[in-house]
Amino acid sequence: MTDQLAPEERQQPDLATEATVLARARRNFGQAAWSMRRRLAVAFTVAGALLVVGCVAGGIALNSMINAVDNQVNRLDPAARETGYLLGSLLNEQTGVRGFIITRQQAYLAPYRDGLAQSARHVRSLHRLLDPHPSLRGRLLTVESLASRWRMDYAIPAIAAAQHSQTSVSLEAKGNSEFDQLRGSIAALNSGILSERASALGRLRSATTAVIIVAITAAVALIGVAAAAWAAMNAWVTRPLAALGREAQVVASGGLDHQLTVHGPREVIDLARDVENMRRQLLATMGNLSYQANELQRSNRELEQFAYVASHDLQEPLRKVASFCQMLESRYAGQLDDRARQYIAYAVDGAKRMQLLINELLTFSRVGQPGTIRGPVELNPVAREAIDRLDATITDTDADVTIGELPTVTGDATLLTQLFQNLIGNSIKFRRMDEHPVIHITAERKDGVWEFACRDNGIGIPPAHAERVFVIFQRLHPRDAYAGTGIGLALCRKIVEFHGGHIWVDAAADSAADSRSGTTIRWTLPGSDGQEEPI
Repeated sequence: MTDQLAPEERQQPDLATEATVLARARRNFGQAAWSMRRRLAVAFTVAGALLVVGCVAGGIALNSMINAVDNQVNRLDPAARETGYLLGSLLNEQTGVRGFIITRQQAYLAPYRDGLAQSARHVRSLHRLLDPHPSLRGRLLTVESLASRWRMDYAIPAIAAAQHSQTSVSLEAKGNSEFDQLRGSIAALNSGILSERASALGRLRSATTAVIIVAITAAVALIGVAAAAWAAMNAWVTRPLAALGREAQVVASGGLDHQLTVHGPREVIDLARDVENMRRQLLATMGNLSYQANELQRSNRELEQFAYVASHDLQEPLRKVASFCQMLESRYAGQLDDRARQYIAYAVDGAKRMQLLINELLTFSRVGQPGTIRGPVELNPVAREAIDRLDATITDTDADVTIGELPTVTGDATLLTQLFQNLIGNSIKFRRMDEHPVIHITAERKDGVWEFACRDNGIGIPPAHAERVFVIFQRLHPRDAYAGTGIGLALCRKIVEFHGGHIWVDAAADSAADSRSGTTIRWTLPGSDGQEEPI
């Protein structure tokens, strides 16, 4: 038992304990490596935070620009126009009052009344437009107060005096003075609006610049993120996988002793660890295979020794038994009764059958042994050689053997001759007693190989036994009915499989015909490549 286990122990790889293996794996594959999921989570978190910051900054800048545009386009520019309209309506009021004072005609009061309505409308518009600007709204209130005072102190009293045909120089002077103040307040309001408009324009430019800066920054950040993602994928995936591929290639090239060393994400490290475990298992398996190969070589040598003994030492006693039994029958023929002669015949027949069995076993064991030459073989001469060897049997049974056009295949001529001889001889042996044997061999090209068929009109093979007939020593009939050792078709299968083919009983072809269709055996062989190759 110790001698049997010693080779297995020698072939096992020198592995450390499990703790040592784990420690070595941690050193080789990086114990603190982040997983790909964790790395991607951190990367996406940082990218998301940057995206949020960029969106907030861009939103603020864009909102500032929109507000600046709204303030300038929808408030300050209309306010400046409304200020001019307000001054025009006040001038209409002044013109109407003066025209009525000079002409005393009511028609000249129409511009005054229109001016009053227009001035009120313009003041309301200005209040709405200048609502976000307290300083300008204060100036508007001053304009509104001075306009109201001018009307109360001058316009209304002057119209009343004119209606009573009265004039007052002092009232005229006061009205001109107050209107000048009103004109000055409107000019101040307009100046404030223009100043605020200039400030708004500056804010608009600043907001536009900020939006452009944010957009450029976002574009640069996007390019940077893309470059970082590319670098990260290269560092986290491409390079580690390439390194693992190189390490695996070293192992695949035969370097099973090469220990893998890979760094990268945890997933790549786990994959590398699996490859490393596979390498160790392959190393152990190679050791087992080496041991088994040695055992197989030893077994083959023993089989060769047995074959030598069987071919020489075992057959010599059988020949002596047969010859001495025959001499005994010949010398003492007059003294032997029928039963004694029958016993001697049994002994001679048994010795001859044992010799035949040994010879066929030797033939079976020698198929595919070293020294066999495989090369192009023309099968027509091979088939004719097989027929010549069976000439006596064919003549005795009046068999009709026909051979179609056969191809050239790659194989051993001696073994292929044995194949044809066994198949033809088998068809003749299992013939119908009431018919002459008819055997026909054909070949056709199918799926890149040559498929052969040997058809006969014999007793046939039941479909249930179509596979059994190729098993060595398996017989479907008693020995006294059909002689033989049960090795013939098994030898055919071994020869065909040695040549890389397959042999079978075509039960479908036999069942398609009538019950007396016989047997069809098919087999495949590769075509010839024109080269000889020693085995």
